[in-house]
Amino acid sequence: MALKVEVYQKERVRPCSPTPQTLRNYKLSLLDMIASTYYNPYVFFYNSGASRHDYDSLKNSLMKTLSLLYPLAGRIKDASTIECNDEGADFVLAKVTNCDLGELLRHPKLEDIRQLLPLDPYPNPIHSAMPMLAVQVNTFRCGGTAVAFCIWHGLADGAAMVGLFNTWTAINRGEGPSNPGGLVVDASTIFRPGNLFSSGQKPPPHKNRGNYSAKRFVFGKRDIERLRNDYYQPSEHRRRPSRVEALSAFIWAAVIRAILPVNPNLKMHMLINLVNLRKKLNPPLHSECLGNIFHTVAARWDSEADGGGSVNAGFLVGRVAEAINKVTNDYVRAMHEEDGFLKAILNVSKPFRNADEFKSLSVSSLCNSQFSQVDFGWGKPIWIGLGHTLEDLAVFMDVENGGIEVWIGLAKEVMCNLDKDMKFHAYVSFSQIVSEPSCSLQSAL
Repeated sequence: MALKVEVYQKERVRPCSPTPQTLRNYKLSLLDMIASTYYNPYVFFYNSGASRHDYDSLKNSLMKTLSLLYPLAGRIKDASTIECNDEGADFVLAKVTNCDLGELLRHPKLEDIRQLLPLDPYPNPIHSAMPMLAVQVNTFRCGGTAVAFCIWHGLADGAAMVGLFNTWTAINRGEGPSNPGGLVVDASTIFRPGNLFSSGQKPPPHKNRGNYSAKRFVFGKRDIERLRNDYYQPSEHRRRPSRVEALSAFIWAAVIRAILPVNPNLKMHMLINLVNLRKKLNPPLHSECLGNIFHTVAARWDSEADGGGSVNAGFLVGRVAEAINKVTNDYVRAMHEEDGFLKAILNVSKPFRNADEFKSLSVSSLCNSQFSQVDFGWGKPIWIGLGHTLEDLAVFMDVENGGIEVWIGLAKEVMCNLDKDMKFHAYVSFSQIVSEPSCSLQSAL
């Protein structure tokens, strides 16, 4: 049964105090511009409880939040600038008329999650009239609430979203932000946007490649610890891998095994991780400041050099850790001199003659952040849903008791092979399909 969502109110929420003229133009960095083709869509689900869900309070606290994070109330001026003109964020109220919260969460589908969003997260193209932030508050018949966010990726990576959520929720709880200073920084001086223009390259638009399936997998703490212990090789003078490193390597190996029967011409596969740079830079930046303050690192599996069809996750975890560990302040600053970072991105697939020879899987981890603690005064969310189109992408999120929930999107044939991989499923405590290739994904508006 398709979810029915009725929007009954939509308004523009502006900052409670005007942004000074001296802060009118917010410059985008190179990394902002590369990421700026879509919105980050997340939905936080809350049970009805002792605390009333006061939506007027949400709107008022959002006004105060936008005064601190003023670029989120602005509009695109040109390819490298946000005009902080206090146009505001979209704030939408809606009712889910044919479903209780518990019914939806028993088997959540991406098409239903998209119905709860305030706008299409993949507009083509994004333009100057569109907001940087849109929020839709969805009420269920049972009294539960789903707060859905679409945050323009050009202004916010995962850590920046946590900064928005922490600031807004603290104000809504009546506590005020703990450390509002430094939430808006000028990262364009570090990651110079001129590199993108001088190269003649532009960020590619998001394209839905169609025949992809998406599933969510839950890995329990005990099984993740088993992987960490299995992959720990003290004789090689390596530290014990982190939860994310161990699980990334485990999933990466399983995906390569799943691809090879479909694509025997595969010569190289890359695992791409995003490393948060805020505390790695010297001087460090605020841990939750706006922007895309990350570095992309890639670990490589080479069919000829690494044994062809024999894929060893214990070996790959060393590649993952090595790629992540090399990211230091000096390395990052050197990479961003004379177009180094952009050239590295553009050159990575040049040696391969056709698309079948080179594939990749990107991992975006929200673990060890406060993503699962977003509390407006109603308690922590009982679940977080993703509105992303998942194509060769895995998103990691913390779950209770130290486990990790992974949403992953793969070509349909590859996902079918992954489902048959008993070595993979021996570590999975729960799995569920969230999207099939035939689904039409749209928002309610």
